Amino acid sequence: MKHALVFVANRLWLVLLLYVVSLALGALSFAALENKSLWDGLWWSVVTSLTIGYGDLVPASVPGRLLGMAFGHFWIFLVIPMIVANIVVHLLDDKNLFSDAEQEEVKRRLQRIEDMLAEQRSSRA
Repeated sequence: MKHALVFVANRLWLVLLLYVVSLALGALSFAALENKSLWDGLWWSVVTSLTIGYGDLVPASVPGRLLGMAFGHFWIFLVIPMIVANIVVHLLDDKNLFSDAEQEEVKRRLQRIEDMLAEQRSSRA
């Protein structure tokens, strides 16, 4: 499960797809459970996902309220953090990040040091 979450969270297009699909499912579910139009369902879904909660459309049935609780938690604890994390990762500029060429140079130097240590060990023996 963690691997799948990390996979999705590191791909903004998948996070946005998850968000759009969850909006659509929320809209369809709300409309069906509360006998509302699809437009009302979409409005409720967007307002709930953005944590605005105007209160003009609220679930009145028990299944509708359970849906609202589940989707509210889904968006707040899963989708929104994925979006924020993805944006933050793309905005950060790591000044200490090694380029590929620098990494290869470090690997060559480490190998040279290991070879020298192995030579010293073998000459002592």
